[in-house]
Amino acid sequence: MVRRSSKRHKKSKQPILEDFIQKVAAKKGKREYQINPKGEISLSDAITQIIAPYTDDAPDFRSMQNLVTYACAAWNISVLPEDEKESATALFAKLPIRKKDREETLALLHALIERKRKFFPDVTRTIVDFKVTDRGDDFHIAVASTLPKED
Repeated sequence: MVRRSSKRHKKSKQPILEDFIQKVAAKKGKREYQINPKGEISLSDAITQIIAPYTDDAPDFRSMQNLVTYACAAWNISVLPEDEKESATALFAKLPIRKKDREETLALLHALIERKRKFFPDVTRTIVDFKVTDRGDDFHIAVASTLPKED
């Protein structure tokens, strides 16, 4: 959950999460899913921690949605095999935006990758979908991921 200053009604996060998980499961053709597998961190909480230094620059829904999009991309890049990371990051260098904006985007992406590595170095689940919900006084982030790999 990411707080913000405007005051509106607050929605409960459990129905948001349940609805999101059901939609992801239906879209991905899966009938079975787990919410926060036992012994695993919540990737929603992990993404919230990774973006924490940047949330003041994302006061509205669109900017928060963009920030979470970059954080999820950074997460997935960080769990790729080493030989695939550079080509995945290079895709962001080809964004059809102004050079200054592209440079800022790449800098943000690299910073988010580093924060993921620093705080969650051993978590290798891949993010398959996410949803940002504007709850009035904060944003709720729901993340769906692959199940942990068994050793």
